[in-house]
Amino acid sequence: MNMNRLLVALLALLLPPAAARAEGACEQWIAPALAEGPITFGYLSADVATGRRACPRTEVGLGAQGGAIVETANFYGAVTGAGLITGSYAVRPDLEVFATLEALRFQFVQNATLTGTTLSLGQLTAGATYVALARGPLVVSPSVRLELPTSFASPRTRTVGGEVGAAMLYRPVPRFEVHGYAGADVSAGVGAAAAQPRAGFLLNVGTEYALCSGFAAVLDANAHFGHRAVLDYVAPAIGLRFRAGEHFGAELGASLPLLGAERALAVGGLKLTYRL
Repeated sequence: MNMNRLLVALLALLLPPAAARAEGACEQWIAPALAEGPITFGYLSADVATGRRACPRTEVGLGAQGGAIVETANFYGAVTGAGLITGSYAVRPDLEVFATLEALRFQFVQNATLTGTTLSLGQLTAGATYVALARGPLVVSPSVRLELPTSFASPRTRTVGGEVGAAMLYRPVPRFEVHGYAGADVSAGVGAAAAQPRAGFLLNVGTEYALCSGFAAVLDANAHFGHRAVLDYVAPAIGLRFRAGEHFGAELGASLPLLGAERALAVGGLKLTYRL
């Protein structure tokens, strides 16, 4: 037998087809329209450093997220908000591509008696997730995400970056899951100002429980390191997820930094999705 044919035959035996590897836990969720995985309202632009779900799905969504900084002692305050457009496409049962765009980014800043307001296009991120392991209730999915220089929030500087990581899902029964994510992110400015490269590392672990096919609650714990300080934040997050029919879903989420250098009092948001 030709050696090449023999190798192909061995690989075909060792590697199960994509559809088979993506079955199991990913197919057991109680309701397709309910959101899965970590809460995706975070402290950086768009969905940077917010984790990623392990299971591919095809959906489109609209959302809004925001946060606030109030430092009375320093006579400083800031409010930021963004209108989001999100989408993901399951190319195969084991492969998803996704994107998030801050279609409109608002920021109001007051420093003592000086104030400033900006309204602009925000950051665009795009990436892919691949189901590398799916055995019974366990799924492990490496993920990559690029941060593209679309934001006009800083008129003379564009931000570029990227993130690599892996998502984990353990779903022993259709209404309960344990999820997690570990990833490293980098970013830098491109333009007239100094690049100021930054790198960080995110750890996420959380649970989701569906009380019924129309409602689920999520509790996450997040820790991020290295972006602004050795410890950027330790921040719990809570989310409430709903569905209406077989395709429409909604998510309310909020996160509160308890430790670290993060200056925001809290962040939160609302997302509406339609799953195809």
